[in-house]
Amino acid sequence: MSIPSGIEVFKEWLSHEGNKSWDPLDTSPDGGYEKVWLAWLYHLSREQTAQENATQAKRSPALPDKPWHEAEPVDVQSFLRIREGQRAHHHPERQISPVTRRRYWRLLERIYDHALEHGWVLANPATGMEPMERPPSEDGKGHCLPPLLWRALPRQFPPADGYQNARDRAIVLLLYEMALAPEEVRALCWKDLRSSESAVWIGDAPEPEVQEEGALSKTPRYLHIDGGRAAQQRLVEIPPNVAKALRDWCSFSRAQRGPSVVDGEHVVFYSRRGGPLSIRMLFHVASQIIQRAHEAQSEDDQKFPLQRVGPQVLRNTAIVQWLRAGVPELEVIARIGVDSTRALRHLQHYL
Repeated sequence: MSIPSGIEVFKEWLSHEGNKSWDPLDTSPDGGYEKVWLAWLYHLSREQTAQENATQAKRSPALPDKPWHEAEPVDVQSFLRIREGQRAHHHPERQISPVTRRRYWRLLERIYDHALEHGWVLANPATGMEPMERPPSEDGKGHCLPPLLWRALPRQFPPADGYQNARDRAIVLLLYEMALAPEEVRALCWKDLRSSESAVWIGDAPEPEVQEEGALSKTPRYLHIDGGRAAQQRLVEIPPNVAKALRDWCSFSRAQRGPSVVDGEHVVFYSRRGGPLSIRMLFHVASQIIQRAHEAQSEDDQKFPLQRVGPQVLRNTAIVQWLRAGVPELEVIARIGVDSTRALRHLQHYL
């Protein structure tokens, strides 16, 4: 498969956005999108040169530019970092602001989402950043669902009665019960499901008469999260209802695509093309359940409009529910894979 150049992928994305029948993007040169994208490509090449200069004492040829499709979350974080004298890429006469940084991040996220749908990248580096590392929204606060709506959500979870419903049920339970980050759900592999702390779960193993440490089990007991940061590396217990949902999805997935699709390195949730589930599809799964639960409420209970309906709001609300129930902050941050209680500050207004 041929991967377009940095300029080509931008033009393809811009054309796609400008031709939408609803809410098309302003594709005029004054829109500023191209200037930001070109600054991003320049940043990738500059970062490569800086790394080479830092590791080589003598002068040597510069490393080749880092291809746009090999960018990582750390590159995005560096690009968005506020530096003294820094100016906005789309208006060089203006100093960069937090709101501008947020817009740059959203632009990268949208372009890489487009590339992800075409199979040109394996992951979105902008979405891969931890929420606390992303430029904050204008109010800087995380969003949660109202308690009544949160308790009503399980009534809208699909039953595991078919291929798509089983997949969606497993996804939403990982968010609702375990507060996984959206990217952790998308990156989850079958080898990350464990029957014990050290043994990989085998989906078609029979239920043993006597459970022993390391023995095969009918449903997975632990989930190993393999994140890029030290705090993200963790082993967490899987609640029984989540374990059953994963087992059901494994069975439907194997029946639909064959036994190899549930082996080792394969992602648990995948697109029609077999690659990782897109962030848009993950958003769709979460949002449709939240919307259905909201619409099922009485008019009196719907007086508060929904502000967010995606997977992140499910993670946020699960975290707040734990804290309200008295779970210690240190235990919460260990569960969600962050290294400091400062990562909970954006939710303090709910406590």
